[in-house]
Amino acid sequence: MDYLKVSILAITILVSPLLILAQGRSPNPNASEIYIPLESRDDVKIIPLLDTLSADKEYLFRIQFNSKYRFSELFFDKGLATRIDSFLSIRPKTSMTEGSDTATLRIIGFSNNSRILLQHKFVLLAQARTSPFVNPNKSTNITVNHIILERNMNYSKRDFPDKCIFGYLDNGHYNKDNVITAITMSIASRSRNKNLYIKDDKPNDDMIKEIHKARKGSKIYIRLDVKNGKKTKSIWTSFTLND
Repeated sequence: MDYLKVSILAITILVSPLLILAQGRSPNPNASEIYIPLESRDDVKIIPLLDTLSADKEYLFRIQFNSKYRFSELFFDKGLATRIDSFLSIRPKTSMTEGSDTATLRIIGFSNNSRILLQHKFVLLAQARTSPFVNPNKSTNITVNHIILERNMNYSKRDFPDKCIFGYLDNGHYNKDNVITAITMSIASRSRNKNLYIKDDKPNDDMIKEIHKARKGSKIYIRLDVKNGKKTKSIWTSFTLND
């Protein structure tokens, strides 16, 4: 009888650590990692570091690593995040059709034999899509600050703050040799039409004021004249104001 008890005790001692390991193992290797909030960190900077994103919009940020770190991986749990050189593209998605959701961006960097784990949590504002997604890496796109303006999508007046700037992406990249020489903007609604033109690489105050004055449902058309060396071409987009 004593021999039986000793045998059972020995088996229990051998099996217990295996059970503990099996219970503690996570199917997601990153789930048990400790990630540090990205705010106020010099190791990695995302510019601008927003707190709120609208679902199904394309956001473009600048990402900067401290010289002692090199980029390794990034994860975004509600949509798609892609790093292209010094730019970070994020397209959030949510199954919700109204209200707000949350999403977390995680970034991993390495330095010699150590690594840094950083995260940032976003609030996602749900909104219904009205057209299919245009892949920015296989097309040309006009941007306002950090947002890509897709054709036939809905955008808010808040996406056009004072002193905002327009940009031009060619196959998902900024090219310093592309110079914006002129901007054309048209605003159309049932009650009014407004056309503005300026020879400059930035919209003037009147253009932004007209967007802010426009009614919900107004159609906005923007064209950029872009020069690269001796070649000049026009890039355009159109969208609807949803507020």
